Amino acid sequence: MSRDDRSALWLPSLVLFASLLGVAALALQPRPDHPVAAVFPPWWSAERAFAAAGSAGGAVLRDGAWSTLIVAQSPDPQFAARLRAAGALLVLDPQALGTCSTAVES
Repeated sequence: MSRDDRSALWLPSLVLFASLLGVAALALQPRPDHPVAAVFPPWWSAERAFAAAGSAGGAVLRDGAWSTLIVAQSPDPQFAARLRAAGALLVLDPQALGTCSTAVES
């Protein structure tokens, strides 16, 4: 493959990568009135993450795959914004993640 052939591939590769990122971002968006996975800073303790999630006004359902990943739910459409204001780095759809379940253990 010549240098010209390789340089001609960077633009299509960049477009493909950007498209994949866009699709992933849409798939991970939390859905209103469904559980969300709130990812808090990894240097926080589990207690601080639970307290921050609870202060956002929803019901904390359980922790996730990591101690600072909290699964919570609220019917309020502003719940994700309040989780971010409470310190969550990311608020995602837990089913799209595949790393945590939305089932509540009894």
